[in-house]
Amino acid sequence: MSYKIIDDSSDKGYFTIVPNYVLNHSSAIDKGLYLDMKRRAGDKGLCFMTEETMCRRNGMGEKQLHKSLKYLIEHKWIEFVGTTPGKTRPIKTYKIIDIWRKNAEFYHDKKKPFESGVSLDNPPENKDTRPKQGKIPAESRGIRRTNIKEEPIKKNTGKKYSSISDIKDEDIKEIAERYKTTVGFVLLQREKLINYCEAKGRRYKNYKSALRNFVLGDVQRNAQNKKDGKYRGVDATKIR
Repeated sequence: MSYKIIDDSSDKGYFTIVPNYVLNHSSAIDKGLYLDMKRRAGDKGLCFMTEETMCRRNGMGEKQLHKSLKYLIEHKWIEFVGTTPGKTRPIKTYKIIDIWRKNAEFYHDKKKPFESGVSLDNPPENKDTRPKQGKIPAESRGIRRTNIKEEPIKKNTGKKYSSISDIKDEDIKEIAERYKTTVGFVLLQREKLINYCEAKGRRYKNYKSALRNFVLGDVQRNAQNKKDGKYRGVDATKIR
């Protein structure tokens, strides 16, 4: 007696298993395309999507798609096997190549004890972590080698003056001292800056820098007018 077994568990609809070898030896774009193709591949490992669908699903252009497909093929992670009949035209079909044995051998041979302070994915010293197919320029493909220590990302703790409200009292005093003028004069220039932005629809990346320029401009003009004897400067000592 023969039995026909149907797998109706829909396992592939909930998760996709991807070899770490691919993830650790490809750029973000290439590994993203590989993961998408592997997810769409059927039980026989065949993936057929139109190029338009691939580009749309992965947010890339046609040129980048062809570049990534070439990269995956050259490293023998996928294989072009022909075309599949479509509604309007034949669709290029790719096969996901089984590299699980290579993946297991690579990480089994390269692991180090955790006590050594090295990640389990790191290879022994004097061993090359590059794929066997050839040299991959890290600077051109954005590849992160597993034996390279990643530097922590430095957070920008500097204050950003993206709004006029970010300018505080200490900033006003700082500008006044810097240009040897009064706090009231700087407050007057801040009011002029607010009116200017509202009237012109102008926005600044750094409103503190913009205020400094307003103050400096008027300080220079007042000094020149005083030298020329045209008129007296504005008394802003009582402005708060």
